[in-house]
Amino acid sequence: MRNWAKQLAGAILVLVFALAVGGFVMLLRAQQGGLAATMAAAHIRAVSPPDGATNIPLSGEIRADYVSRPAHDPTITLEPPVEVTLDNPHWDATTFVIDYHGLRDNSLYHVELDQDDWTGKGEHKQIKVRWSFRTGTAPHVAPSPSPTSATPSISPAPSVIPTTGPLIWYDGPSNDLHGVDWTGKQVKNLSLDNVIQAPDGLLLWNRTIIPGGTTAVDDSDGESVGSVPVDPIMLWADDGRTFCGVRTTSTGSYDLDLLRINGPRVRVGAISFTPGTTQAPVPAACSVLTQRAVVFGRSPAGYLTSVSMISLTDGRLLYQQSYPNPPARIVASHDGQYIAEQFGSNTNGGPATLIRQLPSGTTVGQFSGVAVQGFSWDGSLVVGNTSGDPTVQEAQVYRWRTHEVVWHQCMCPHPHWLIVLPQPGGTKVAVLASTDDGTYVSFNIVDANGTSRAVPIDKTPITPAF
Repeated sequence: MRNWAKQLAGAILVLVFALAVGGFVMLLRAQQGGLAATMAAAHIRAVSPPDGATNIPLSGEIRADYVSRPAHDPTITLEPPVEVTLDNPHWDATTFVIDYHGLRDNSLYHVELDQDDWTGKGEHKQIKVRWSFRTGTAPHVAPSPSPTSATPSISPAPSVIPTTGPLIWYDGPSNDLHGVDWTGKQVKNLSLDNVIQAPDGLLLWNRTIIPGGTTAVDDSDGESVGSVPVDPIMLWADDGRTFCGVRTTSTGSYDLDLLRINGPRVRVGAISFTPGTTQAPVPAACSVLTQRAVVFGRSPAGYLTSVSMISLTDGRLLYQQSYPNPPARIVASHDGQYIAEQFGSNTNGGPATLIRQLPSGTTVGQFSGVAVQGFSWDGSLVVGNTSGDPTVQEAQVYRWRTHEVVWHQCMCPHPHWLIVLPQPGGTKVAVLASTDDGTYVSFNIVDANGTSRAVPIDKTPITPAF
């Protein structure tokens, strides 16, 4: 009886002490329960940069996308902390964002997000979510000439790409190419034509396709930096220095390649489709930053019949989905983390769109009435046009998780086309909308908070170089 009384007194003492410090503290660590488990416990849907990502920029943003905004802001730290600066913590809807600077080249960093989940009542949860990523090389260094080349270059590529910031390019009506910065100021004019810009606009690729050959790549001053091997279908990667390419093999199958400026063609692996189907691959996203590519399968009749995610590291198939009822359109974010699957009109009268997260394939959003044309860089926004009566059709920037129209502009009375470019590593999107068969074009740079800046255009028609 006396021992029992001592045990009871001890238990009461422990309970009083725990209540005095604010409740029980439960530490959930990624090493113990797995990253997915700790993210779920912290009510986090996704983190960026994602776990295991490579070639991450030395400055950028760390983002944690929550199911709903928690009562307390999380604390984020980076290891090793040497020369690392974390600043400007803020919320973008339900996504916590913090800027980072000062990371080192080719280094492994561990992120720790510390979330106080206590609401003031009940059990006190202190949740730690941990993941890691590896940085790439310092920006603006031009690709080195290929060591296998036996012929010296007459005009060697410059060792440093001009340090102009990211640019948005468009072709004018007189073989004139114009470069605009992300404040809306025109800063470049070149006499080039038929080029496609890198995502950051610092390189310009001559899109003339010469199967088995090479095509030229220039910098933002119009000076040559070299050439790139050509595949029949090519797409800039999100690092702005590499391409994904698709080519047919001698057996009639398809290969996915990485194509490097002044470097060799590197085969990633075969692109496989469901046996017994006839499909042609179309690359939709090429991400060196996450080492993943998204490829659509298209039937001979032009229908979208499948989507696949492929590892750029070893060619593994990470995800594949077939569509018995083909969607009208699929759009991928730059890193392939999200795809928008747009199906035919629903009962509400507009196209039904599903947002799917890869490689899990989980449906994370759904809306109708907006035909998606592109994502913001972080994937939190889509840009598209409304459906229905063309005399009231709008271009919209839309926060798909909360169904919030961030920005809109009428494309009436005769909408023609809508083209979108996300700001690399930033929160803005460039929205170019044409009406009346290109006679009128509006060019707006829209931020995630809905503020916009109109970019003046002297002459039309124009053609975006992206």
